[in-house]
Formats: sequence, structure tokens, C-alpha cells
Amino acid sequence: MFSMRSLLWFTLLLSPLVLAQPGTGPLRGDHLTVQLVADRTAVAPGETLGVALRVEHDPDWHTYWRNPGDSGLPTKLAWTLPEGASAGPIRWPAPQRLPIGPLVNFGYEGELLLPVAIQLPPQLTVGGQFALALKASWLVCKEECIPGSANFELSLPVVAQSVSDPQWALRIDAAFAAEPPSREWPARFTRAGDVIDISIEGADADFGAQSIEVFPIQTQVLANARGSAVRDADGRLRVSTPISDAFNGLPQTLEFLLVAGEGATRRAYTLVAEAASGAGAASTAPADRSAAGGADPAPLGMLLALVFALLGGIALNLMPCVFPVLSLKAMGLAEGVGDPARSRRHGLLYLAGVLATFVGLASLLLGLRAAGEQLGWGFQLQVPWVVATLALVMLAMGLSLSGLFQIGGAWMGAGQSLASGHDGRSAFFTGVLAVVVASPCTAPLMGPALGYAVTQSPLGAILVFVALGVGLALPIVLISFVPALANRLPRPGAWMEGFKQFMAFPLYLTAVWLLWVLGQQTGVDGIAILLLGAVALAFALWLLGRAGGFARRGLIAAGLVATVVAVVSLQGLAAVDGQAARSAATPWEPWSPERLAELRAEGRPVLVNMTAAWCITCLANERVALSSEAFRTRLAETGIAYLKGDWTQRDERITRYLAQFGRNGVPVYALYPAGGGEPELLPQILTPDGVDAALTRAARP
Repeated sequence: MFSMRSLLWFTLLLSPLVLAQPGTGPLRGDHLTVQLVADRTAVAPGETLGVALRVEHDPDWHTYWRNPGDSGLPTKLAWTLPEGASAGPIRWPAPQRLPIGPLVNFGYEGELLLPVAIQLPPQLTVGGQFALALKASWLVCKEECIPGSANFELSLPVVAQSVSDPQWALRIDAAFAAEPPSREWPARFTRAGDVIDISIEGADADFGAQSIEVFPIQTQVLANARGSAVRDADGRLRVSTPISDAFNGLPQTLEFLLVAGEGATRRAYTLVAEAASGAGAASTAPADRSAAGGADPAPLGMLLALVFALLGGIALNLMPCVFPVLSLKAMGLAEGVGDPARSRRHGLLYLAGVLATFVGLASLLLGLRAAGEQLGWGFQLQVPWVVATLALVMLAMGLSLSGLFQIGGAWMGAGQSLASGHDGRSAFFTGVLAVVVASPCTAPLMGPALGYAVTQSPLGAILVFVALGVGLALPIVLISFVPALANRLPRPGAWMEGFKQFMAFPLYLTAVWLLWVLGQQTGVDGIAILLLGAVALAFALWLLGRAGGFARRGLIAAGLVATVVAVVSLQGLAAVDGQAARSAATPWEPWSPERLAELRAEGRPVLVNMTAAWCITCLANERVALSSEAFRTRLAETGIAYLKGDWTQRDERITRYLAQFGRNGVPVYALYPAGGGEPELLPQILTPDGVDAALTRAARP
């Protein structure tokens, strides 16, 4: 689905209105003149060069700010620089409000300089030339809008002592100074109905006597029309602004420009407001996408989110984390061929188990997020004792299928249900277990649906999770209710005992994988404790399958207590940094918002891989497309920086980053192009050819 901004950029790319001849002098386009200017006529190695795109608009025509408002697109600058040089971001001056009918845009009229700082490499050779190229793209509007672009080249001699340009140096310095400076004034915001109130302490005293404007840097939060500002009796400045018509949830922090005065007395400052307690921000959604270089994801809408969730749930049945459990259920259905009533009952109980668990997990997730926790899909596997418990459950199921023991007695009914039983209780608990082990997986289409769900009301979110559960349960339910499908299952016979024992091995492998996940979270000590618990559990289950007696029951109880103690003790272990153990030959470095911003400021292309040790899809993509020699070679050839964020344990920064793309789980692959621009989100299922083509696109200037 294309957003309006995507469509505008698509139109711009196809537009013939391109000034194709490179140059530095003024170039005339439709309703504006553009020029690349620099503050020096000669440069010295290692210094910072100030350059600017000068835009002279025709009367009543305008271009756009970094947040264009209700419509429009910001001007983009894509640089091609010599090796070792880097370009910073555009240093935007404060914009104007540009009302067009019912819409309010943010942009510029008249003459505009958009300055950029370019860091020169220290190894430049005196006597040589420093050459750069720029492709500028813009949208110029009055009542109608016309996209355009121009190519520029600039070559400056390299000297021992740089030479200032008498025409442009002071004007470019003034353009840098026009960027609104940051102020550390304490600011908080709350939401009351459809209005957001921002309370600011320490603002200049004369702000109360001047007109106040707020320009939101984030999109889809504040309305773009002018809000109201008053000064409280205690001296705080309070600005009230309606929420955006496209409101998509409150961020944890709100970044905006505070502009006071008019004309020559106009002053602008950049402020960051924190969500006040009870503001409801934790339930949300997008942080500053422009700061992260992210594109605004087109809203799905409830109907499309439900369709995506249903299809994603169906696809989960093919994921390796779910398949071993589903094979157990399919084996039970094969035993019930010839008894349609029993099959239908089991299908409905399996559906009930799936839906009950999805609703339970969704309610817990939404409740914790509303309480301020930054959590996403698969959050339970970020807790070591949960991972350890699942590993022991898989081990117990495998031992049962291998014939080590047969659980009997009412007190072990739940265990029977989880393992190899074939009564109605087993159908329900197989559904429960299928959902629990499905959480490491994110099937295609699930990511957008889950990201949409956590921005909705509790009822809307639950509906999306229910649709996901219906999709997961649908194949088993269809087999249960459609005799033609059930008849295609193999008939019961002696083969089933061998098949049952064979199915123990996928469960053992799942237990090994969960053990590895635990090792990523707690280190080798955690693995040792869990293995001790596994031995104690296996001993208790072995005793369970042998002759009765009081002593046997005591030993069983002791074994089970030892297992519980081992699992609980995992919580006391300090988490290890899994990234510290990575191979020095691996061409990635840890993700952080600061490192991403640094690389983006340098103009480098960046691949961000958000992953987790418990994410099966992530691990499969790593093996298939992100660890080959061809992938490493392509990174080296293109100069693409590779950042990896590890969500194996809770990391609120990663959760907020995922929300920028409307996602609530991993994997997420964001590929930022060279020279700036919006990132491309790669598919959740990667192929080597697809990754190679995407890296090639991102490396192009």
C-alpha cells in the first residue's frame, strides 16, 4: 500500500523536470532558482567546509521543512564525496506555517539557504582538488505542486591555508546560526481528550508577551495548525495543541520547535518534552521517524490488519518452532480417523487453547505496556526462567515420546495433555503450547499486524491477536471438520509407535535451541544450572515410570523440587553481553541510536538488523543471507555499515526503534541509502539475491 508521500516521491523520480547539467552556478527550474554555494574558494586538509543549497522561490511558491506538515515533501540532498569525507545533515532553519485551504504545511518562501557541514579528510594532498557532487530533489508548490531535481558539481583547490569566499562565507555562517538551538528547559506533556498540553519551565520571561508557535518535528502527533500558549501563575509556559487528524499514538518524547515573535524579533528553539506520568505515552507508537531516517508507515486499517494477522497465523504453521508441536496433534488426529465427532471436538478444543493463550498473552502484553514497559511480541522469551521452563517442557515431552515414562494419574493430567495424550484435554493444551513456542517466530505479514495492534484500543488489539490465533489453528480445525482432508491422513497402525518415537528428536532439538538462547542471556553458568535441572527432571520422570512405593514418590518429589530450584535460580544470574563474544571477523557492530546517527551524518549507507537469539526467522535469515562470504564481500565493496541490535533480552531503545516502522517484533531489516534518504524495509524472509540487490541500491549515490 502506497502512502501519499510515497506516491509523491514516485512521481518525483519519474518527473522530467530535472536539471541534468551539473554545475555550481544558479540553475533555473520551475518557479525557483537553485544554486550550490560554499564558504571557501580553497580548502585545507582536515577542516570543515560549509556548503549550502541556495533556493530562490518565485513569489507565492514554497518548498518544505523536514516535517512538511499536512502535505508535501522535504527537500533531499544526496552527496557523492571523496573517500574519507562525510556530510552532515541539513541544518534546517525555522519554517513558516503555510495554510492552503484546510491544510497547514511547514516550509519556506523567498530566499532560503540549506547549509550542510562537510568534514574533509586529513589526508588530502595540498596542490590537488577536492571534488564533490550533489543531487538535490524538492517539491515546489503554490496551489499546484511540481517536483524537480538538479545535479551539482563543485571542485575546490586544496591548499595549506583555506581561503574564505567573500560572497558566501558570512551568509552561510548566518544560515548555520539560523538553525534553532537546543534548550534544556524542563518540559512535560500530557494528553486530555483530543488536546496535548505541553508545560515548559524556564522559558524566557518575555515569551508570555509574544505570539508563540509550536512546530512538531514528529509527524502524526500534533495538529499542524497553530495552538494556544499561556503563562501559568507559577511562571510555566503552557502550550495546548490539538492532536493530529492522523494521530497514531503518543511517543515517549516529543521533539518540537518553540518559536516566539515575528519578523526580525523571531526566535526559535528546539525542545524535547517527556511524557508526564499518566500521559498514556507508553502504549504507543512512533518515535521521531525523521531523526531515525525512517519513513512513516502507511496505516494498515483494522480490516487489513485482521487479514494480515490471519494470513500470518496460517504461515506460522510452517515455522520450525511450531511444527514439532503440530505434528503431535496431527498424529492424534490420525488415530481418530473414523470418529468424526471426536475429531471435531478435538479441533474446537485445540482452537480454544490457541485463542485463550493468544488473548492471555495479548492482555498481559498490553497491560504491561500501559504500565510503562516497552515490550513486544515474544516478550516472554526475554525472561530466562521462562526459556528454561520451556526447554524442560520440551525435554519432558521428548522423553515421553521416547518411551521413558507414561504419565498416569489425575495429578499429572496437565503434563499428559502437554505431551502425548489423545483426550480432549490434550487438544486444548497442545493449542496452548503451540502459541507459546510460536512466539519466537514472526511469519510474513505478522510484523505490520502486530505493530498496528499495539497502537489500538485494547478491544482492537485483542481482535488482531484473535485473528492471528484463528490463522494458526485453521489447518488443524479444517482437518478436524472436513472428512475429505482427514481421510488423507495415514491410517492408524504399528507405524505410529515408530513415528511417535521419531518425533521426540525435533523436541530434543527445540530444547537444545532454547538452551542456546538461555546461554545468550545468562552465560555458561545458566547453561550448567539448567542442565542440572534437566538431569533432576529426567531422574524424576524415570522414577515415575517404574514400580510404585512410598520411597519412589519421595524421590520423585525431590527430583521435581530440584528442577524447580534450578529454574528459579536462573533469575539470580547476571545477564551476559552476547555481543562481546562475537567473532572479530564478523562484519557488524552493535546498534545504538547514537551510532546510527553518526553513520547517517557521515552519509554512509547503513544496514540495521534487529534480531534476537530466540527468533527462529532471524536465525534462518542469518544463515541463509547474512553470513556468507558473498555478503561480507558486498559489504566491503559498497562501504555499507552493518549494525545489529540484539533484542534477546528487553531493550526499550530497540522497542521504540521498531515502533518507528510500525513493528512490534523481530526480525526488522532497515537499509539506509548513501547520502541520506528514507530507509528501505527488507522482507522478513531474506534471500541472498534479494539482499545483494538491496545493498547495491543503497550504495548508489
